[in-house]
Amino acid sequence: MSQSTLDYVLAQRIQGLDSSAIRKAFELAGSLKDPINLSIGQPHFPCPPNIIEAGVKALRDGKTAYTLTAGIPELKEALSQKYKQENQIDYASPDRILVTSGISSAFLLLFNSLLNEGDECLVVTPHFLMYPAYIKIYGGKMHTVSEDFQPEDLNAFKDKKLKIIIFSTPSNPTGTVLTKKQLAALAELAEKTGAYLISDEIYEKFDYDKSFSSVGSFYERAITLSGFSKTYSMTGLRLASIVAPAPIIKTLTTLQQYTLVCAPSVTQWMGIEALKTEMQPYIDDYKEKRDFVYENLKDHYQLKKSGGAFYFFLKIKEKDDDFIVRAVKEKSLILVPGYIFTDSKEYIRISFASEWENLKRGVTALKELAS
Repeated sequence: MSQSTLDYVLAQRIQGLDSSAIRKAFELAGSLKDPINLSIGQPHFPCPPNIIEAGVKALRDGKTAYTLTAGIPELKEALSQKYKQENQIDYASPDRILVTSGISSAFLLLFNSLLNEGDECLVVTPHFLMYPAYIKIYGGKMHTVSEDFQPEDLNAFKDKKLKIIIFSTPSNPTGTVLTKKQLAALAELAEKTGAYLISDEIYEKFDYDKSFSSVGSFYERAITLSGFSKTYSMTGLRLASIVAPAPIIKTLTTLQQYTLVCAPSVTQWMGIEALKTEMQPYIDDYKEKRDFVYENLKDHYQLKKSGGAFYFFLKIKEKDDDFIVRAVKEKSLILVPGYIFTDSKEYIRISFASEWENLKRGVTALKELAS
């Protein structure tokens, strides 16, 4: 039978999933001669050399075999100390930590383990594009609440049978850092509804105004995700961790054994070195860029000052797709449409994780596009 006569029937749960608009932006940037790329969702700086050397040493020492499913003990102990000292999660003992192959793999394990078809989920929005994708894959029903919510706004969900509440702080795409009052309200809702509360803290170090706090510091049933990709520019090396109640960690570890097996062995040894590395100079550079973007664009676009991560979410006067096409044609400027983060098509996301020259060109282009 020829291939042309075959029908390829995909599993229903993944039908309708499209290639990420962010990936499309990467591809578009590669087709332009001298693009101004403000779409990148990763640090522009290289992984620090001491972390690279730790990887080289691990390779030379032959540490390329499978590790324990939950992670090497040395890294889990280092992560335990990190969570306790930096996040004030006192209960973050090594037996409550699972090392994963990046935050995306952590989502795969969590949604696969926790969500049944028809289960209801609450997502704080604008949101990372993977949250609704996984909810769709596993047949869940998604509700949203604005990241600017007041505690009383959550009363609308107190009688629902929520299974998962998920948010990111600092946020991708807006850079918003949720307040302790908001976190406490989400924890209270989780208690009332029996939902699993998942806190995505991948951008925790990019906290420019010292306003970040982890919900796990006061709510022991929280599921806290932390990663190495953004902080240490290790996006392609795939390393993250989950802190959660022991029964959840046991379940996730078993599932990892049957799926991902373990996080990359060499990367885990690099993670130990990464946790010893001072990143404040990099954070200070991004804070300066945050302030530069805000001061230059605040009179041209409706925007909120980013408190963390390395993004701004700009409100525009035309549809996001139209604006992005115009930006490419007129300025060779690569951006990300807002519709992948929210139901509205009135926003674009820009990243200031960039060299100064590229960022200044991008800001100038954005000002001209707004006129």
